[in-house]
Amino acid sequence: MRSFVVRLTVCIYFVALTMLYKSIRLRVTGEEHLRRLQARGQRFIVCFFHGDILLFFPHFRGSDALIFTTESKRGYYLAEIIRCFGYRPSLIPDIRGQHLALDNMTEEIRKGYNAVLAVDGPLGPYHKVKHGALVLARRTGCPIISIGTASARRIVLKKRWDRYVIPLPFTRASIVIGEPITVPPDADPQHLEELRVRVEEHLKAMNRTARDLLNRQGGDPAV
Repeated sequence: MRSFVVRLTVCIYFVALTMLYKSIRLRVTGEEHLRRLQARGQRFIVCFFHGDILLFFPHFRGSDALIFTTESKRGYYLAEIIRCFGYRPSLIPDIRGQHLALDNMTEEIRKGYNAVLAVDGPLGPYHKVKHGALVLARRTGCPIISIGTASARRIVLKKRWDRYVIPLPFTRASIVIGEPITVPPDADPQHLEELRVRVEEHLKAMNRTARDLLNRQGGDPAV
Protein backbone atom coordinates (compact mmCIF):
# COMPACT_ATOMS: atom_id res chain seq x y z
CA MET A 1 0.00 0.00 0.00
CA ARG A 2 2.79 2.40 0.90
CA SER A 3 4.62 1.82 -2.40
CA PHE A 4 1.38 2.48 -4.29
CA VAL A 5 0.90 5.78 -2.46
CA VAL A 6 4.48 6.78 -3.27
CA ARG A 7 4.07 5.92 -6.96
CA LEU A 8 0.74 7.75 -7.15
CA THR A 9 2.10 10.86 -5.42
CA VAL A 10 5.16 10.94 -7.66
CA CYS A 11 3.04 10.43 -10.80
CA ILE A 12 0.68 13.29 -9.87
CA TYR A 13 3.59 15.62 -9.12
CA PHE A 14 5.40 14.69 -12.34
CA VAL A 15 2.34 15.25 -14.54
CA ALA A 16 1.45 18.54 -12.82
CA LEU A 17 4.99 19.86 -13.09
CA THR A 18 5.29 18.81 -16.73
CA MET A 19 2.03 20.58 -17.63
CA LEU A 20 3.09 23.69 -15.72
CA TYR A 21 6.45 23.76 -17.44
CA LYS A 22 4.96 23.37 -20.91
CA SER A 23 2.74 26.40 -20.30
CA ILE A 24 5.60 28.69 -19.26
CA ARG A 25 7.14 31.06 -21.81
CA LEU A 26 10.77 30.48 -20.97
CA ARG A 27 13.92 32.31 -22.08
CA VAL A 28 17.29 30.68 -21.37
CA THR A 29 20.50 32.72 -21.51
CA GLY A 30 24.07 31.48 -21.19
CA GLU A 31 23.74 27.88 -22.40
CA GLU A 32 26.93 28.38 -24.41
CA HIS A 33 28.86 28.06 -21.13
CA LEU A 34 27.56 24.52 -20.67
CA ARG A 35 28.08 23.62 -24.33
CA ARG A 36 31.74 24.64 -24.21
CA LEU A 37 32.35 22.47 -21.15
CA GLN A 38 30.47 19.55 -22.68
CA ALA A 39 32.43 19.85 -25.94
CA ARG A 40 35.66 19.44 -23.95
CA GLY A 41 34.24 16.50 -21.99
CA GLN A 42 34.50 18.56 -18.80
CA ARG A 43 32.24 17.63 -15.91
CA PHE A 44 30.73 20.48 -13.89
CA ILE A 45 28.71 21.26 -10.77
CA VAL A 46 25.51 23.25 -11.31
CA CYS A 47 24.70 25.41 -8.28
CA PHE A 48 21.42 27.12 -7.44
CA PHE A 49 19.48 28.42 -4.46
CA HIS A 50 17.20 25.84 -2.84
CA GLY A 51 13.97 27.76 -3.37
CA ASP A 52 14.54 28.16 -7.13
CA ILE A 53 14.62 24.51 -8.17
CA LEU A 54 11.09 24.27 -9.54
CA LEU A 55 11.65 26.51 -12.55
CA PHE A 56 14.92 25.18 -13.95
CA PHE A 57 14.53 21.58 -12.76
CA PRO A 58 12.52 20.28 -15.78
CA HIS A 59 14.54 22.27 -18.34
CA PHE A 60 17.62 20.04 -17.97
CA ARG A 61 15.63 16.80 -17.90
CA GLY A 62 17.32 13.76 -19.38
CA SER A 63 20.81 15.11 -18.68
CA ASP A 64 21.69 12.11 -16.46
CA ALA A 65 23.19 14.55 -13.95
CA LEU A 66 23.38 13.75 -10.26
CA ILE A 67 20.99 15.54 -7.94
CA PHE A 68 21.73 15.06 -4.27
CA THR A 69 18.94 14.73 -1.73
CA THR A 70 18.98 13.78 1.92
CA GLU A 71 18.07 10.38 3.32
CA SER A 72 14.61 11.16 4.66
CA LYS A 73 10.97 10.47 3.84
CA ARG A 74 10.83 13.65 1.78
CA GLY A 75 14.16 12.76 0.19
CA TYR A 76 12.87 9.40 -1.04
CA TYR A 77 9.85 11.05 -2.67
CA LEU A 78 12.09 13.64 -4.28
CA ALA A 79 14.46 10.94 -5.52
CA GLU A 80 11.62 9.26 -7.42
CA ILE A 81 10.55 12.57 -8.97
CA ILE A 82 14.17 13.26 -9.93
CA ARG A 83 14.35 9.87 -11.62
CA CYS A 84 11.16 10.60 -13.62
CA PHE A 85 12.84 13.68 -15.12
CA GLY A 86 15.87 11.72 -16.24
CA TYR A 87 18.28 12.77 -13.52
CA ARG A 88 20.26 10.40 -11.34
CA PRO A 89 19.25 10.78 -7.68
CA SER A 90 21.88 10.29 -5.01
CA LEU A 91 20.71 9.95 -1.41
CA ILE A 92 23.19 11.27 1.14
CA PRO A 93 23.23 11.35 4.96
CA ASP A 94 21.53 14.27 6.65
CA ILE A 95 23.33 17.33 8.04
CA ARG A 96 24.72 15.38 11.00
CA GLY A 97 26.85 13.36 8.59
CA GLN A 98 28.35 16.28 6.69
CA HIS A 99 31.86 14.87 6.19
CA LEU A 100 30.51 11.47 5.17
CA ALA A 101 28.09 13.21 2.81
CA LEU A 102 30.93 15.09 1.09
CA ASP A 103 32.90 11.86 0.74
CA ASN A 104 29.90 10.12 -0.84
CA MET A 105 29.20 13.05 -3.16
CA THR A 106 32.85 13.21 -4.26
CA GLU A 107 32.85 9.50 -5.02
CA GLU A 108 29.66 9.80 -7.11
CA ILE A 109 30.96 12.76 -9.15
CA ARG A 110 34.27 10.98 -9.83
CA LYS A 111 32.30 8.23 -11.58
CA GLY A 112 31.90 10.71 -14.44
CA TYR A 113 28.65 12.53 -13.72
CA ASN A 114 27.79 16.21 -13.64
CA ALA A 115 26.18 17.29 -10.39
CA VAL A 116 23.33 19.61 -9.41
CA LEU A 117 23.48 21.11 -5.93
CA ALA A 118 21.39 23.52 -3.83
CA VAL A 119 24.20 25.49 -2.24
CA ASP A 120 22.13 26.91 0.65
CA GLY A 121 20.42 23.60 1.43
CA PRO A 122 19.25 21.50 3.00
CA LEU A 123 18.18 23.83 5.82
CA GLY A 124 19.59 27.28 5.05
CA PRO A 125 20.28 30.01 5.97
CA TYR A 126 18.46 31.57 3.03
CA HIS A 127 20.74 32.40 0.08
CA LYS A 128 23.85 31.66 2.14
CA VAL A 129 26.25 29.52 0.10
CA LYS A 130 27.93 26.79 2.13
CA HIS A 131 31.43 25.44 1.62
CA GLY A 132 30.31 22.00 0.41
CA ALA A 133 30.13 22.92 -3.28
CA LEU A 134 33.58 24.53 -3.11
CA VAL A 135 35.08 21.45 -1.45
CA LEU A 136 33.52 19.20 -4.10
CA ALA A 137 34.87 21.41 -6.88
CA ARG A 138 38.35 21.37 -5.33
CA ARG A 139 38.35 17.60 -4.91
CA THR A 140 36.94 16.72 -8.35
CA GLY A 141 38.29 19.50 -10.56
CA CYS A 142 34.76 20.34 -11.72
CA PRO A 143 34.05 24.04 -12.34
CA ILE A 144 31.01 25.58 -10.67
CA ILE A 145 28.16 26.83 -12.87
CA SER A 146 25.73 29.26 -11.18
CA ILE A 147 22.11 29.39 -12.33
CA GLY A 148 19.65 32.19 -11.64
CA THR A 149 15.92 32.20 -12.32
CA ALA A 150 13.00 34.62 -12.36
CA SER A 151 9.31 34.46 -13.24
CA ALA A 152 6.89 37.31 -13.85
CA ARG A 153 3.97 35.69 -12.01
CA ARG A 154 4.67 33.40 -9.10
CA ILE A 155 3.84 32.35 -5.58
CA VAL A 156 6.53 32.63 -2.92
CA LEU A 157 6.14 30.45 0.18
CA LYS A 158 7.46 33.06 2.62
CA LYS A 159 7.03 30.87 5.70
CA ARG A 160 9.55 28.36 4.37
CA TRP A 161 13.21 29.06 5.13
CA ASP A 162 14.07 28.93 1.39
CA ARG A 163 11.11 31.10 0.28
CA TYR A 164 10.21 28.42 -2.26
CA VAL A 165 9.13 29.87 -5.61
CA ILE A 166 6.22 28.39 -7.60
CA PRO A 167 5.86 29.89 -11.09
CA LEU A 168 2.24 30.30 -12.16
CA PRO A 169 0.92 28.73 -15.38
CA PHE A 170 1.51 30.68 -18.61
CA THR A 171 3.90 33.12 -16.95
CA ARG A 172 7.01 34.51 -18.59
CA ALA A 173 10.20 33.17 -17.05
CA SER A 174 13.96 33.42 -17.43
CA ILE A 175 16.91 31.17 -16.66
CA VAL A 176 20.43 32.64 -16.68
CA ILE A 177 23.48 30.36 -16.72
CA GLY A 178 26.69 31.97 -15.50
CA GLU A 179 30.31 31.53 -16.54
CA PRO A 180 32.28 28.73 -14.85
CA ILE A 181 34.12 29.38 -11.61
CA THR A 182 37.14 27.13 -11.03
CA VAL A 183 38.40 26.07 -7.61
CA PRO A 184 42.15 25.26 -7.60
CA PRO A 185 43.07 21.86 -6.11
CA ASP A 186 45.44 23.55 -3.66
CA ALA A 187 42.96 26.20 -2.45
CA ASP A 188 43.46 26.80 1.29
CA PRO A 189 40.61 27.68 3.71
CA GLN A 190 41.01 31.42 3.14
CA HIS A 191 40.90 31.02 -0.63
CA LEU A 192 37.87 28.73 -0.31
CA GLU A 193 36.08 31.40 1.71
CA GLU A 194 36.87 34.02 -0.93
CA LEU A 195 35.50 31.72 -3.63
CA ARG A 196 32.44 30.93 -1.51
CA VAL A 197 31.63 34.64 -1.33
CA ARG A 198 32.24 34.94 -5.07
CA VAL A 199 29.83 32.08 -5.85
CA GLU A 200 27.21 33.57 -3.53
CA GLU A 201 27.49 36.99 -5.18
CA HIS A 202 27.47 35.38 -8.63
CA LEU A 203 24.26 33.47 -7.89
CA LYS A 204 22.54 36.59 -6.65
CA ALA A 205 23.75 38.46 -9.75
CA MET A 206 22.32 35.70 -12.00
CA ASN A 207 18.94 36.08 -10.29
CA ARG A 208 19.04 39.85 -10.77
CA THR A 209 19.97 39.40 -14.44
CA ALA A 210 17.09 36.97 -14.92
CA ARG A 211 14.67 39.53 -13.44
CA ASP A 212 16.13 42.34 -15.56
CA LEU A 213 15.74 40.31 -18.76
CA LEU A 214 12.07 39.70 -18.00
CA ASN A 215 11.43 43.35 -17.16
CA ARG A 216 12.93 44.45 -20.47
CA GLN A 217 10.40 42.28 -22.28
CA GLY A 218 7.52 44.24 -20.75
CA GLY A 219 4.31 42.77 -19.32
CA ASP A 220 4.09 41.82 -15.66
CA PRO A 221 7.29 42.86 -13.85
CA ALA A 222 9.48 40.12 -12.37
CA VAL A 223 9.99 40.50 -8.62
